[in-house]
Amino acid sequence: MQNSNQNTAGLSSKILKYLAELLVVVFGVYLGFKANNYANELTQKDYVNATIKEMYHSLEQDIKDAELNMEGHRRGLVAVQYFFKLVQNKSVDIDSFDIYYHRLTRNFISVQNTSPFETIRSKGYNVIANDSLRRKMVKLYDFQYEMLEKIEEKYQPSQIYANESHYINDFLDNSLHFDKDLKLVKITQPLDISQGDRSHLILVLKNIYFTRYFNISVYTEVINDMKSLRSNIAQIYPLVLEK
Repeated sequence: MQNSNQNTAGLSSKILKYLAELLVVVFGVYLGFKANNYANELTQKDYVNATIKEMYHSLEQDIKDAELNMEGHRRGLVAVQYFFKLVQNKSVDIDSFDIYYHRLTRNFISVQNTSPFETIRSKGYNVIANDSLRRKMVKLYDFQYEMLEKIEEKYQPSQIYANESHYINDFLDNSLHFDKDLKLVKITQPLDISQGDRSHLILVLKNIYFTRYFNISVYTEVINDMKSLRSNIAQIYPLVLEK
C-alpha cells in the first residue's frame, strides 16, 4: 500500500513538472508571438508614417503643377479676348500676337504623384485610422486626380489644338502679313474672311473660352481639396513637419 502511494506521488510530481515545463514553453511561445506582432506593428507604423510624410511633401508639388495648368487656362482665356478683338475689328498689339496665338490652343497634361496613395491602398485603407482623412484621400487620389487626367488628356473638348487650330489658321491666313524675317508686321482689319467664316471663328473662340472656363472650375475645386488634405495630414500626423 505504501509503495502504491509512493508511486502515485511520484507520478503526480512528474505530471506537475511536465505541466510546468509545458506552461513555460507555451508562455514563451506566446511572448515570442506577441513580441513579433509588436515588432511588425512598429515596422508597419514606421512604414505608414514614412508614406504619409511622402504624400504630404508630394502634395506640395502636385498643387504647384495643378496651379500652373490652371494659370495656363487663365492665360488661354486672355488669348481668346485678344482674338475676339480682332474679330470685332478692334486695335490689338501686333507684337503680342505670337504669345496669344500660342496660348490660344495650347493643351496641358495632368501630372500628379499617386505612388504614396497606391502604397497605402496596397496595405489596406484601415492603416489610416482617421475616417475623415481616409475619405479625403480616396476622393482626391481615386476620383479627382483621374478627373484631372481625363479633362486634360481624354475629354474631347479639351483637345483644343487638335480640334480648333486648323480652323483658326485657315481663317487668319489671308489677314496676316509677315516680313522677310518672318515677323508679323500687319493684320488686315476687318479680317479677310467671309461672313460665314467670321461666324464660324466666333463659335470656335466661344468654344475655347467655355472649355477653359470649365477646366478652371474643376482645377479650383481639386486644388482646394489638395490643400485641405495636406493641412489635415499635418494636423493628424505632425511628424510630416519634421525635417
